[in-house]
Amino acid sequence: MRMSATKLVGVLAIGGAMLTSTACGPLDAVTGGGDKKAACDNIKSAAEQFAGSGLAQPDMNNPTASISANAQKLSDFAAKVRTEGQNAGGDVQSAATKFAADVDSAANAMRQMASNPSSASSSMSSISSMQQSGQALSKACGISGFRLS
Repeated sequence: MRMSATKLVGVLAIGGAMLTSTACGPLDAVTGGGDKKAACDNIKSAAEQFAGSGLAQPDMNNPTASISANAQKLSDFAAKVRTEGQNAGGDVQSAATKFAADVDSAANAMRQMASNPSSASSSMSSISSMQQSGQALSKACGISGFRLS
């Protein structure tokens, strides 16, 4: 199934809004070392910042530029999550690395769409994968009873 740039940005914006609820949330239950707690706090903060700024709607006058800018926002967020995961080590690092890879995949799909709109494919698997890896990251950060809604 092919997806328009507008539809992909919309799906990714919804995914971005869910990142806030998937990335570490309240950290009362974290019992790990300071690096783990600090990393989870930083990932949560980055997710809130990303969700707050969100992905911009495509500029119909220059859709390639707006799609590329959104892809860069995703890549920057993924890099932050990856770095914080490395700082934490262990299960947080594994989960953060997977989550960041899923976010990077979505960014790469957007870049591909910007350079060749006719090659765009569905990003639903990317969103689903991001949700799953986000839940794993939440669990690694000590969240229980987590729900996406």
